[in-house]
Amino acid sequence: MTTNLSKSPSYDLIHSLTFCVFDLETTGGNHQHDKIIEIGLVRIQELKIVAQKSFLIKPDMHIPEFIQKLTSIKDADVNDAPLIEDVMDEILEFMGDAILVAHNTSFDVPFFNSVLRRMDRPELQNKSICTYLMTKYMIPNLLSSNLNYMSKIFNLQHQKAHRALDDAMASAELLLKYLSIFIHKKISKVNSLYYPKNKFELDRINYKKDVPVEGIIDQINSLTCPFLVTLKGVEGVVLFSMPSHGRDDEKKYITDKIKTIPYEILTLKMTGPYFQGLIEMSSYFSKISNELEIEIIRKLCEFNQLDENCIDMNNAQEMPADFIVVNHLIPEQYVIYPLRALHQKLELVFRYPTHQNKLVQYINSKSARMAQGKMKKDHLNPMISNFLIHYIQQKKDFLTINRQTAKITNADIQGPIEKFMSENPNSYDFPHTYL
Repeated sequence: MTTNLSKSPSYDLIHSLTFCVFDLETTGGNHQHDKIIEIGLVRIQELKIVAQKSFLIKPDMHIPEFIQKLTSIKDADVNDAPLIEDVMDEILEFMGDAILVAHNTSFDVPFFNSVLRRMDRPELQNKSICTYLMTKYMIPNLLSSNLNYMSKIFNLQHQKAHRALDDAMASAELLLKYLSIFIHKKISKVNSLYYPKNKFELDRINYKKDVPVEGIIDQINSLTCPFLVTLKGVEGVVLFSMPSHGRDDEKKYITDKIKTIPYEILTLKMTGPYFQGLIEMSSYFSKISNELEIEIIRKLCEFNQLDENCIDMNNAQEMPADFIVVNHLIPEQYVIYPLRALHQKLELVFRYPTHQNKLVQYINSKSARMAQGKMKKDHLNPMISNFLIHYIQQKKDFLTINRQTAKITNADIQGPIEKFMSENPNSYDFPHTYL
């Protein structure tokens, strides 16, 4: 990461922008009939929060019970509050010509514009940014993007969910976090703020061949968590792929390959658990040269202290279990794979216990397909398949599950899942540590 951000062109670009982060609490989601009951606004200039403002608004209608429970705003709280017409000028003056930001602009901006239309006033012409969409683009595979969870994983203050100023302040803090990341990643166009897809993901970087190798190696050496390096040549031909726990011996081997293999694109990706790196690498394995395949298997055995003589290099063996569960890179998320058809496309990313029903359905569905012979088998190279078998037999940082004759229930998996979670806490420090 860049250490002196204030001297970078990206810093100058972002530093010059003014943002107004806002949040609405309303009586409901119908633009035609529902009303605003609270609005919170936060102004950001020169990458600092410089002002904030909030209003309780009298809606001239009963606040539904569901909304009262959600927001803790009662009818009595807004009886003496101003009407939206009384404070609209003050709100618009606070917004000015700033870039508008909300954690769900597809709701807040259209709803606010519907109020302006009812007042026979022009709609907002400001550009707008959605921190919810930013989150989806920058943290792939994130299962929850709500403000409470985002505040938790980024250590942001968020005391009162569904209160306008607290939500606006949390969104402002999240925006500032993302802006610092954009600067670290050397953003060059303001437009990238609005659509940061396939360029600013926090778990990966794609380097072209003209990027100085010293900087890439510095980035690799800074990592302490598991990662995967993949080198591709002309037309995307895979030349090399190797996962790492983040240890020095692995890094030296990988960086030696980076220096000697003439690649077109180098992809560096944080994987969370090492096993996930092995799965992703396995899909590339058969595409590299046979000589390099054997070398990689021997290095994998060396780095994992496994006996390479125990690995059959020619004939695929049977997996020791039907499913494997590992931590995900993202906190509080997990991944399950069917071991007899190992492929990223067949994985299920889940949270527990939030998705326990989905997890049980996944296991039962895949088990039924296995029993009926309908599960499409993987086409892994026997060398990497047998290495994975040997690895699973020797290591313990995961949970294996076997299919049952009868369908399993939530109660069947609760004990093993909870034991695995307690014994294998997520230690990857993502997204605080990012690429």
